[in-house]
Amino acid sequence: MSNFIGIGLGNSNDVFDKLKRDQNAIEIAINNQEKVEDTIINFFTYGYHIKDWLKKEGYEGVEEYINNNFELRICADLCNGAKHKILSKPPREKKDQVDSVNQSEITWDSAVYSFDSSLNFNSKTYSIELESGRKVEILYFAKTVVMLWDEFIFRQSNEQY
Repeated sequence: MSNFIGIGLGNSNDVFDKLKRDQNAIEIAINNQEKVEDTIINFFTYGYHIKDWLKKEGYEGVEEYINNNFELRICADLCNGAKHKILSKPPREKKDQVDSVNQSEITWDSAVYSFDSSLNFNSKTYSIELESGRKVEILYFAKTVVMLWDEFIFRQSNEQY
């Protein structure tokens, strides 16, 4: 079985560090449509597939953790949808599924948005639009996914000792 140490990924800590770099890359690329779309897809991919690394390293309850967290369910659906062109399995998020990911503006109708507090109203960004009409701004989403995985890894690491 091959190991990806040659390209910088040797364990789940390396994957988590990459996920944090992908979050930062979205922030940097947010105003460059050509780059931001690739960085968003990279983020969905590693935001979901860090689970494989964690499971191989003996972390328990990974799938349950994903299923119990809205943002991780959405990340799974976005990753699998991008990978297969359409979501070929039943979605993990059943109540408020992803409708689309589009460039959008944060406007005064902010009641429907969950967005990063560093963004100004009327600023351009990307949003995950859900069937309910709710919009989740991509920087907010990325920070939440990183925070959730950080909490999971921290909790599991402390339980082992």
